[in-house]
Amino acid sequence: MFIDEVKMTLKAGKWGDGIISWRREKYIPKGGPFGGDGGNGGNVILMATTHETTLGKFRHQKIIQAEDGEKWGTQECHGATASNTILEVPVGTLVTDSEDGTVICDLTTPGQKFQICEWGRGGFGNAHFPSSTRQAPNFAELGDAGTIRDVKMELKLVADVGLVGLPNAGKSTVIQSITNVKPKIAAYAFTTLIPNLGVMEWRDRSLVIEDVPGLIEGASEWKGLGFQFLKHIDRCRIIIHLLDATQWEEAMIENYRVIRKELENWNADMANKDELIIFSKAELVDPEQLEEMVKIFEKATKKKIDLTISAGAYIRIDELKDLLIQRIPDTREEELILVEDDDGMIQSPDAEPLTIRGEDIPHYYDLKRQNDPKRCTIRKREDGDYEITGVRIEEIARMTDTRYTDGVNRVYDVMERMGVMRKLKLLISDGITREDRWFFEGEADFKVPAVWVGGKKFSLEGLIFMQDER
Repeated sequence: MFIDEVKMTLKAGKWGDGIISWRREKYIPKGGPFGGDGGNGGNVILMATTHETTLGKFRHQKIIQAEDGEKWGTQECHGATASNTILEVPVGTLVTDSEDGTVICDLTTPGQKFQICEWGRGGFGNAHFPSSTRQAPNFAELGDAGTIRDVKMELKLVADVGLVGLPNAGKSTVIQSITNVKPKIAAYAFTTLIPNLGVMEWRDRSLVIEDVPGLIEGASEWKGLGFQFLKHIDRCRIIIHLLDATQWEEAMIENYRVIRKELENWNADMANKDELIIFSKAELVDPEQLEEMVKIFEKATKKKIDLTISAGAYIRIDELKDLLIQRIPDTREEELILVEDDDGMIQSPDAEPLTIRGEDIPHYYDLKRQNDPKRCTIRKREDGDYEITGVRIEEIARMTDTRYTDGVNRVYDVMERMGVMRKLKLLISDGITREDRWFFEGEADFKVPAVWVGGKKFSLEGLIFMQDER
C-alpha cells in the first residue's frame, strides 16, 4: 500500500538514574559516597534512503522510542550508553510539528540525516555531591527524559519530471515508453491509483520521471484522487502536461486551463515551473487535423505545443527523450542549503522558505534552546503559587528524586545561588500590605505560596522570611 503521510510520537531514550552507594572496603569503615552515574539514552535519528519508497512501515506505529540508558551501581562507574534509533525514511520526506505545522526537517538527499530527538542528561550518583557542608550526600539524580516530539511525516517524491494530465490522457503509456517502469494500463479513467516513478536512461543521462494519478477540476480543494498526490509535483524540475489529441479542440483547451489552475492553486510556484506541452495519441488523428488542432490550441492559450507523440506506437518518443535532456541541466541545483555536522546533514537557517498555498514557512526548526541555560523567569500562577522556567533550573528539578530530603534541599540551594529566592521574596513582599508584613514562618493565617519547577512542586514554608524595610 502506498502511504505518503503518517503521524506519530518520537521519544529519545531516557538517561539512566544515578545511584546512592557508599564505599565499603576493609580497613575503611566510613567510606564516602561511591554511587555511579546513569548511562546515555539513545537519540532518534531520521535518515533518507532510496531503499524505502513509502511511509507504510510507520502506518501502525504511533509511538517510537529509543532505548534508555543503563542504570549503574557502585564504584563510581558509568552506565552503558544505549544505541541510537535510526529511522529510515524515503528520500523526499518532509517532517513537521503535528501541532503547529512548523517544518522540522526536509530530507531530500540520499544518506541525509537529522537528529530529531535528543537524550536528556544522565543522573549523577551521590559521588558527585559531597562538599564542605555536605560530606555524606544521601541522594542521587534521576535520569532526565529525552526530547519528545509529535510529528507528521509527509512524503513528497523527488523526481526530475512530473507527468500530469486528466485521467486517461495516456500518462502511464508515456512513462512506460520512456522509462523502466511497467505501470498498469487500461482503457478507463483512474487506472493509476498511486504515483509511479521510473528512470529514463538516455545518452549517458539519467532522469527520474513521475507519473501522477489523473487530476480533475477541484483537485486542489480535495476532490477526486489526484488531490492526494499534488504535493508530489512540488519538487519536479519540469512538468510534462499531457493532452489527449483525440478530444475536440475546445475540450483540450479547457482541460489544459483546468489542470494549470489546480496546480497553481495548490502551489503558487507552479506558475513559474518549466513546462512541456505534449499532444498524446497522435496516431489516432489525421495529420492535417492534428496540425490544425495545434494552431487552434496555441492561438487560444498563447502556449507552444512542444511535441505531438504516440507512446503506444512509439512515434517521436526518442525526440521526447532528447527534448527532456536538453531542457533539464546536467547538474541538479540544490533547492535547499545544507550544512554538515557530526550527525549528518541538517537544514541551514539561511535557506529560502518553502511556499505552500501562498504561505512562507521556514525550512529550519531549531531543536536546541538558544537561551542562556542559567537564565530563568518567574511567573505568578492563578492559584497564587509561582512557576519558574529556565533550562538549568528545570533540568535540576526534573532530575531530583523528591523522596530524599538532601536532593530537595539541593534544589533550594541552586535557586538561592541563581538569585531566585531573593526575587521570590521581593515578589511575595510586594503582594502583601504594609500592615500585614511579618516573619511569616509558621503563621497559620498566611498561606505561603509554593513554587513549581520542572513540573514539580516545592514548598517555600520556612525558607522565605519577610521584613518590613520601610
